[in-house]
Amino acid sequence: MTETTSLNPMALKCDTELATAFHLFNQYTQRLEESYNQLQRRVKEIDREMALANARLKDKVQELDSLTKYLNNLLSSIHSGVIAVNMEGKVSTVNTATEKILKLPKLDFVGKKVEEIFKNSDGSTSLLQVALEKKKDCIDVERKIVTSQGVTKLIESSVSLIKDANENTVGAVEIFRDLSEIRELEKRLRNADKLAAIGAMAASVAHEIRNPLNGIEGFSALLSRDFDDSDPRKKLVNNIIQGTKNLNKTITELLVFARPLRMNLKNSKISEILNKTLFFVAEDIKQKSVQNINIRKEYSCNVDGLTCDPEKLQQAFLNLCLNALQSMPHGGSLSVFTRSYEVDGFEGVQVGIRDTGIGIKKEVIHKIFDPFFTTKQEGTGLGLAIVSKIVDAHNGKISVESQENIGTTFYVHLPTKSAYEIDTFGSTWENNEYLVSQYL
Repeated sequence: MTETTSLNPMALKCDTELATAFHLFNQYTQRLEESYNQLQRRVKEIDREMALANARLKDKVQELDSLTKYLNNLLSSIHSGVIAVNMEGKVSTVNTATEKILKLPKLDFVGKKVEEIFKNSDGSTSLLQVALEKKKDCIDVERKIVTSQGVTKLIESSVSLIKDANENTVGAVEIFRDLSEIRELEKRLRNADKLAAIGAMAASVAHEIRNPLNGIEGFSALLSRDFDDSDPRKKLVNNIIQGTKNLNKTITELLVFARPLRMNLKNSKISEILNKTLFFVAEDIKQKSVQNINIRKEYSCNVDGLTCDPEKLQQAFLNLCLNALQSMPHGGSLSVFTRSYEVDGFEGVQVGIRDTGIGIKKEVIHKIFDPFFTTKQEGTGLGLAIVSKIVDAHNGKISVESQENIGTTFYVHLPTKSAYEIDTFGSTWENNEYLVSQYL
């Protein structure tokens, strides 16, 4: 009985410690559960915050994407060229107009130095490089540049420095426009003003001269009948007749050049116009007994029909072909070819007239379409000017390539469809008189 009583306090003590341990365990469990619940709530809060942040980020990305597209569309819509470079002078951005003006794809720009793409024609430092070195903007600078493909352009540029948020220069941007066509139009306008006065005078004088010439030719023809073929005087009279015909031809050229063209537009086939032209060329070869002339036709154009004035174009092609024959006094080859072309979505026909004649000297080739310029001893210098006028009236372009003692090729580009500017002035005789006068 005594031993049993002595163990009870120890058992009581163990029970107390065990109860305390369970109590502490329960407290720790509750705290752990509370911490877990708090963690879950925090995780949910973080998930909500992340969802909101992701939504805001997505909105920002979409906003940035829209802004980027807007800026790209803005750059593409600008008709002036835009080139941006970094501090090393390497191109970082170009727009569509730059590609068109310099005739180079975008891949040939980005990452390259400006000097590799185009340079000043006088060899001076690039305007972008000047602006970066001097830390100064350059406004409205007119200069000539030469592209990597050897094309010369007259441009007007403005360069501005690109700065970051701390006003540190990080690059430069050049905005430029092509002045080549504008200067060419200005030159043509000045020439047109000068020629308008000359043309008016020429037309007036031509009419005054033509009437007496017709009388001289008529009386000379009557006088020629009174002489036998063996009479030397008949030869002199025939020289008078031929001289009056030559003067009449010159007067006709003056009138055609001086008067506005009256366009008689029709749906025509370029092959038919060229075939008629070559018929007259063959007749001219027979009349003049020219030997060793080989005529070749190479019609490889997919587009044959176009809206034009066929008689006017025939005049132009005939003049070019007759010039080609004159450049081959000892014979040669005359080739007439057609090709299709497409520029900026507009279809057209390229007509080429190539000879193997004496060619044109480099120092005068840029003058051959100028009125009254000629390299012949006899001639008014209006033939090619009239050709150029006819081509211009069709909204076309004419160009020439030539090498001395090798030959010359004239290229005539004509749009199949275009908004022609039809001049209502002029007279009906202009349609065929010049063509007929070639054989008087």
